[in-house]
Parts: sequence; C-alpha cells; structure tokens
Amino acid sequence: MRQFFRRATALTLALLLGLTPMAAASEALGDDLHTGTVSLAPGVELTRQIFWSNSKSDLRTERYFTYSPGSGVYPAVVYGDKVLDKQTLSAMAQSLESQGYRVVGGVNGDFYDMSTGNTLGVLISDGVLRSTSGGFYAVGFREDGSAFIGWPAISVTATFSGYTLQVTDVNKTRTALSNSTPGGYYLYTDDYSKTTQHTSPGIDVILSPVTDHLGESVDVDLDVSGHDGKPVERSEDQTEDRAAAEDETAPDVADSEALEAEERTGETTEVSEINATLVQTDQLQVGGRVSCVVEQVLESTGSIAIPEGKMVLTINKANNQWLVDMAAGLKPGDTVDIDVTSTDTRWNDAVTALGGFYRIVTNGQIGPNTGSTATPRTAVGIKADGTVVIYAIDGSQPGYSVGASLTQVAQRMIELGCVDVVGLDGGGSTTLGATLPTKDSMEIVNKPSQSGGLRAVSTGLFLIAKLQPTGEADHVYVSPYDSLLLSGASVPLYATVMDSAYYPMSDSGNVTWSISNGDGTVSSAGVFTAGEAGGAVQVTATAGRVSGQATMTVFRTPSSITLSNETTGAAVTSLALEPNQSVDLKASATYRNLSLMSQDTCYTWSADPAVGTVDENGVFTAGPKTATGNLTATAGGRTVTVPVTVAGHILELEDFEGDLTAFTGTSAASLSAETASDYVRFGRQSGKLDYDASAGGTAVLSSALPIAEGERYLNLWVYGDGSGNALTATITSQTGETSDVVLTGLDFSGWKRLSTALPENARTLSALNVVYGGSGVSSGTLWLDQITTANEDFVDETAPTVTLKVSGTAVTATVSDNVDQSFAAASLTLTLDGRVLDFQWDASKSALTAKLPAADGKLHRLTVTAADQSGNIGRASHDIQPASSTDPEAPGYTGPFVDMTTHWARAYTTYLYDMGVTNGVETTEGLQFQPEKNITRGEFALMVTRWMGLNPDDYAGVELPFADLASIPSWMLGGMKATYSLGILKGSLEGGQLVSRATETISRAEAMTILGRIQPKGYPLAALTFNDAASVAGWARSHVQSLVGQGVISGYDNQLRPNDPVKRSEVAKMLYAIL
Repeated sequence: MRQFFRRATALTLALLLGLTPMAAASEALGDDLHTGTVSLAPGVELTRQIFWSNSKSDLRTERYFTYSPGSGVYPAVVYGDKVLDKQTLSAMAQSLESQGYRVVGGVNGDFYDMSTGNTLGVLISDGVLRSTSGGFYAVGFREDGSAFIGWPAISVTATFSGYTLQVTDVNKTRTALSNSTPGGYYLYTDDYSKTTQHTSPGIDVILSPVTDHLGESVDVDLDVSGHDGKPVERSEDQTEDRAAAEDETAPDVADSEALEAEERTGETTEVSEINATLVQTDQLQVGGRVSCVVEQVLESTGSIAIPEGKMVLTINKANNQWLVDMAAGLKPGDTVDIDVTSTDTRWNDAVTALGGFYRIVTNGQIGPNTGSTATPRTAVGIKADGTVVIYAIDGSQPGYSVGASLTQVAQRMIELGCVDVVGLDGGGSTTLGATLPTKDSMEIVNKPSQSGGLRAVSTGLFLIAKLQPTGEADHVYVSPYDSLLLSGASVPLYATVMDSAYYPMSDSGNVTWSISNGDGTVSSAGVFTAGEAGGAVQVTATAGRVSGQATMTVFRTPSSITLSNETTGAAVTSLALEPNQSVDLKASATYRNLSLMSQDTCYTWSADPAVGTVDENGVFTAGPKTATGNLTATAGGRTVTVPVTVAGHILELEDFEGDLTAFTGTSAASLSAETASDYVRFGRQSGKLDYDASAGGTAVLSSALPIAEGERYLNLWVYGDGSGNALTATITSQTGETSDVVLTGLDFSGWKRLSTALPENARTLSALNVVYGGSGVSSGTLWLDQITTANEDFVDETAPTVTLKVSGTAVTATVSDNVDQSFAAASLTLTLDGRVLDFQWDASKSALTAKLPAADGKLHRLTVTAADQSGNIGRASHDIQPASSTDPEAPGYTGPFVDMTTHWARAYTTYLYDMGVTNGVETTEGLQFQPEKNITRGEFALMVTRWMGLNPDDYAGVELPFADLASIPSWMLGGMKATYSLGILKGSLEGGQLVSRATETISRAEAMTILGRIQPKGYPLAALTFNDAASVAGWARSHVQSLVGQGVISGYDNQLRPNDPVKRSEVAKMLYAIL
C-alpha cells in the first residue's frame, strides 16, 4: 500500500503541475521535479536533480558524478602544499590545472580538524601514504580507477635496536599517553608541514630513507613488542566488524565544524606480528618497507623543522619511559625500518584513498547510525558493477535546498544503485565543481551553504582526464543541457561537436534540431519554444552521424508570478505613474521556489482602461488623467495583480529662496527678497514686487523660467494688494511665439493660490505683468512665492513623509510623498541642534545616510526636513539622550539649575543652558531656572534672539517705535530690537499707541505666533480639534496649526489654553522641539 500511495502522489503532482506522469518520486528525497544530465568525459556524467519534499514543504537539490573506471579518467586526492594546508575546492582545481591536468570535476573530501587542518582519516595520493586512517572508513582507488570501500586497518611499525614497535599514527598530531590519548611513537614526513607543530618536550629522531634495493621484495616475519618491550599478546586481528561496531556509536555530525565538539572514537590499528612480503621503497606505501638511517637524535622542547625528503620519528616525553628511552638511545648511523601493512590487502593496491567518517551503506544495507539531521551532505558510493557515484546535496538554504539526513543520503545512494557508500565532510564544506564540455577550467556548480565564500577544506576528490584530442567526432554537446521553462517560453540552444576524448571540435558542421519527446518546437537555429503541455522534453541536436540531447522541463501552471522593472530590476508591487508615462515591466514565474525561464510574451497582460494600456511585452503606458486601477499578468491560470495609481506631477519653477537672478526688473517693476514672516508663504523668503503701471498701463517684470515639455498648468502664490489691477503672465512657446494669460484680478489682499492653463507647447515663463485696471490705483506692492507648473489641474497640500533612525553614530532617513516621486538633495536638510550636517543622498531609493559626530554625553536634537515641489515641508526628529540619564527622574547629571533636579523639563532647560540660550537666575540657594514662573515678552524675545544665534549688539542701532520704550529694562532691549527688526515681534495697540509690554507676561498664543514666525513656512496646518480651539485668535491660528501639525504643541487634556500665560519651563520645551 505504501508504494502505491507514493506512486499516486507523484502522479497527482504531475497532473497538477501540468507535468507528464513521467515525473517520478524518490523514497528518500521526495517528488522529482527536474533532472538534467551532461557527459563531461568518457565514462563520466554529471546529473542535477531537484525534488520537492512534502515533509519539509521545500526543495532538495542534488548533483552527482557517475564514473565508470577504465575510460581514461582517474580519481585523484588533492590537498594543499602540505597535509595541514587547507584550500578551497576551486584553489585545488586551479593547482591541478596549472600543472597541466585536465580536471573533469571534484568534490570536497574527508572530515578534518578545523583548528589544524589535519584530515581525519587515511590519505593516499600517488600510491604514497600521506596520513594514516585514525581508525575510520575510507574509499580507495586502484591504478585502473576501480574503487572499493572498507576499513583500511593500516599498521605502521618501526624496527630498531632489536625491537619492532607500533607507530601510533603518520602525520597526525602527536599526543602524550593518557586515558583519552594513545601516546606512543608518531612518524612525520615532509608532506605533513614545515615543522612538527609540537608544543611539548619530546624525543625527535631524524631519519633519512635509504635508496638501495628499491623495488626488491623483502620477506618479513616480526613480533611486535609492547610499551614494556615484551611481545604483544596474540589476539584476533582487527576486522571491519570492529570498525562497524565503532561506527554504531559515531555521532551524527554534519561537517568538520560540528565534529569539533564531538569525541572521536577512531583508533590506530595495532598488530602483534608482521608476516608479509613487503616491497622496498623510499616513501611510505601500504605493503612497503622504508629502510632509514638515523641522522640526528634531538631532545626537543617543542616544534622542530621537518627536513625535506626526511622523516621524523618522535615521542612525547609524557609517555611510557621505556619507549622514550628506546628513542633516546638511538645514535646517528643506526638503522630503522618502517613497515606499512594492512590486514586488508586491497589497500596494497590503492594509489588514491580518502577517509570518511561514516560507512552509511554496506552490501546494499543502510548503516546502523545514519541519523536524521537534514544538512548539506557529500558521499561516495560504488555500484555492484563497479561504477562510482560521487554525490553532493545542498542544504541549509530554504527555498533552494533543505538538505538531507544521513539516512536519506544512504537511501538515495541505494536508489542510485550503490551497494557500498562512505560519507564525506558535509555542511558548509559540501562543494561540487565541474568543467563543462566547452570550458577550460572547473567552476563550482552547486550552491555551498558556507557564508562568506567557499570553505577551505583539507582534501578534495577529483576526476582527472589523461586523454588527448582525437579529432574523431563522438557526440554533440547541447548547451544549456537542462533548463526549467514556463509554457510558451523560449531558450536558444547551442550545439558543439565533441571528439571521442571529449574535446570540442573546431567545426560542428551542419546541425539539425528535433524534439525526441514532449511538447514544443525547435527552430533550425536551435531556439526551443515550450508548448502548452508540461513535462520533460528531450531536444536532440544532430551533426552528421553524431547527436546529443538537452532536457527541458516545462511547467504549465506556476506557483507564483512577480513583476519587476525591466530597466532597474527593482520589484514592482504597485505602480505610481504620471499621466502618459510608460514603464517596461518584466514578469517572472516560479514553481515551488524554482525560477522558471520565461519571456513577457508567455503572459497575458491586461490593465483597467482607466489607468492605461499594456502591450504583450509588458510595456505599460499610463492614461492621460488621474485614475486608479489594476494591472495583471496571467500564465497557466495563475495571476499577479498590482494596483496602479496615475497622478499628475508638480514641478517647481521658482521658490524665491535664492538670489532671484531669473528675474529682471524694469523701470515700472522691480523684485527684491522679502523675509518678513507675514509676507512669506513657503520657506523663509518670497519675492517682493514693487510696481508702477502709470506710465504705460502695464508694469512688466521680465523672467527666464523654463517650462518642461508637456506641462499644462501654471501655478503661483500671490499676496494681493486689493488694487483692482490685473496680473498676467507672458508665455513663450517652442517656436518663439509669445502670448499672455490672465492669472487674476488683484481684488484681494493676503495670500492666494493662482492657477491658469498654459498655451500648447509652452516652454518659458517670460514675464509677469501688472495691468492697470482703471481703479485709480496704478502702483502698489505684491508678494510672490512658489511658482510651479503641472501636467494636471490639482493642488498638493500634503507634506512629505520623513522617517529617521539613529544607531550609534549612523543616521538613516527615508522620504516619500503623495505626489513627488523623487527628491533632490537640495530639497533636504539635516541639522544637529539647528546646525547643518553633511549627508549622502540616494535619490533612486529616497534614502539619506550620514554620520554623527562623536557623542559628548549631552542631549541633542537631530532633525531631517524635506520640501516637495509645492513647498510643503515634512520633518522627523530624533533626541540623542544624555549619557548620564535617559530618564529625567533617574539619578545622574542633574544640570546646572538647583531647582530643576526632578522637574519634567530638566533636560530641556539644561540643553538651553548648554546652548547659551538661557543663563538662569542667581539666588542664595544657587543658580535657578524658575520653571513655574510666567515668562515676560522681553524675556521671551531675548531667549528667541539667542536661540536664533543672533548677537543683540548687532541691532543696537534699531529704533523701537513703542510708546512704552522707557519701561523696557536695558538687559531686554537687545532682544526686543533684534526680534522687532526681523518682523518677529510687532507690539500691541493700546489707546491708539503701539506698545511693547515687555515686562508683562506673554500668552501661549502669542508665544506660538512668535515661534511660528521664526520657522520656515510650509509645514502642514493641522485641524484644531481641541475643546478650546475657538479661543485661538485669527492672527495666531496658522502658527498654532503649524506647531500642532509638527507635534511641537500637544495641549493639556485636549485644551490649548491659548490665552494662558506661558511658563518658563514650557518655553524651554517649545524652543527645543522646533529644532
């Protein structure tokens, strides 16, 4: 029943996807979504398979080589310059290629000690034993490339001074004798490192191999002595049964990094006798003897150099004393014979061998301890016919591949036909590379999970071709050899004829294309176009008598569709465009996280007529008017919908904040800068137009303001003089023709927004004209501000939205707007305590970044402002709290004022003191701020003057018109003169006289009005919903609305109390908040 259920699941999945029922299932990994195979060399194929795991609801992606020995391709194990030198798989391949080898492919190798780089198991290359096995399984390769898997059971002995003694390990870290480490003798060759890496005292014997009688056979019959010099008691030889028993307790670890935390159970093979025929060699080989002469005997305190071509027999002094004395007793000229044997004689024939921590399949059965942790894995398996499978599955990457447990890898390798499998290093080490047929070097083809680049590993297992070009056509390589496509998608295919040694031939001749099975078409040029039906499609390229295939997996119904901007690549989840604006969209499809190749023509595009039109290539063109609606792209019954907003734009022609050089005065009209708050509508400055139309009936102010193509409306703000005259604009067209348009009759006073339609093809605002209206008033003054154009007739009164974040000294901010789609850097300001800071601006992302000065432990106010094309200002502020306390009630720095220790406004009054805005009042109790005292007009004027950074002495020559001038204290006078001269403080009428009332308290409404006058204009005017909003006087209302809109004023219990006096503490907070 279980088999039937799995088959039914696969069939159902195939039908749902639009795949043919050939989509199979792996019991180990899930439902097969895609398979692609390419021949890399004689007897070597690379396969990629992608599965859907129903238990994980995610993908699994595997790649593996199948290698048939005896075809001119041979395995090779590679490490760095020394055994301890780690390298990435790419670096290993490059090293082979630099030596003239043709690398077919490779994977990472054995587990290793990440702190030293030493491989955990056996390492044999070129028939030479580079490192002993440590008691772990391994895969070995004979000279013909055939493979076997087993427990090496390699024993190394040293015979000298009448004794044959066990060598614990070759080229492994030396240990002392303890309960957890075997101690004993260790042997190092110059393959290990430049030095022995020892950190403790020991005896080091430098050995020089003898080169006489090389290749001759030596019959050996030796009894091995123990640590006390007595013969080792005979016992049954260690077998693979022992190794298998140890493997049952091996921890389930993903990779070498995880292995660091585990206790390793491998042991060196020990023997009681050696009875064998050995071959005399000068390098360590299994089944060989190296006869050596002692050159030096050193009593070392630590590491020593390993001479090139020599060996070092060594023992830690913390060992059996008899063994230490035996080594110390050697003398230069003495002979030491090193014998390397194995109870499994297959290892005598191994020219290449690589250790593995696990044997996960034995004789077709899953091993006893394979574990259930899903992670990237690497393995090597052997089929019954001798074919080798070198396997890697990616993992730890949701959406791409979740990996597999050892149990699943074992199951999968059995599914692939393997009867014996050993597990290699996995996790972040899992790496697989291949040299594709038309490439000259190996490239990594899997997706390793190691962050920050490829992990350097101890060893790599490579397949190397030793073939030369034959010039005899063998097959056709089709590139790409596999693809995943959406129905209707096209992909260009390329054919290269390969010779019998798998070298590309210079001339592929006449290539014909055909579909072997499946739905689709292929052109004579090799462009494959997927049909409507889903499933695997085989495309064949034929050149003469040879051919080759590529596998195209077609999906009819995607899981999801997304849109992006074809030009920028940015994701598109909504569109906000101007009338008639176009954008080229790209649709992309995925099936269960798999990206599918597609073109825009694979989708059916549609848009609500109100918002615009979209063609078959995804080019959307907005309609001519403001509208909202949706755009959709559909494929295989799946649809993506994005909302579309079409809205007009507003472009600033003149904001009057600069030097006004765009205007040229005449004898009848002149323009000057105006900074008095009442006569500024946006920002801090407007244009003051003085005119006299009496001479010719029209006063002309010439201008040179360019108008962008397609603009249809002219807008500006005018402060009228009630003269009854007319204001017109002269517009110059693209062809140089001029025409006048009427803006307004000047029958009003105060600010008014004007708008008029522009003539067709308008290109320049050439003049503003005041035309005498016959009312008897031919001269006067107007104020102008914020001249704009627009492609639609609408008003933008919404301020930009600003977000601000601070992390340490890093500042980030973003700006968005309901109309303006982008902002220039010049329209933004970044201030710290009112002082301008430099910043970087990325207009494409509407993102500001900056770096703050080093912290000084004091309170600071950081603010970002942004002005849109209409003059509306948005802002965001961040308080940098003092280091001593972020809570005014917390102990720490209490500030300079003795009466502010626990007051809610302590931080603000301390800030104003630090900034020099207030000095406080000296009393017998110390310096006081007197927070609950009502502030007078004169005190407030002086604080505002200092807050603005003005020097009162600079205004000493200002004459004040107040009837009560004599009553103003001298210390207030400078502040009164400064604020009066700037139009901030105006005084009050009493009995027909203008008075200052400097020593009288100032009301909240009056204070808010003054604060409003010192700010730039353009902040949003909030609706006043307070219970006492009706009590706000008309002259104060706009300033109160602005401060409320900025969050500077929040009121008390839903009351503004506009006519109440202002306390000094309240003023401190207000001044701080408007920064």
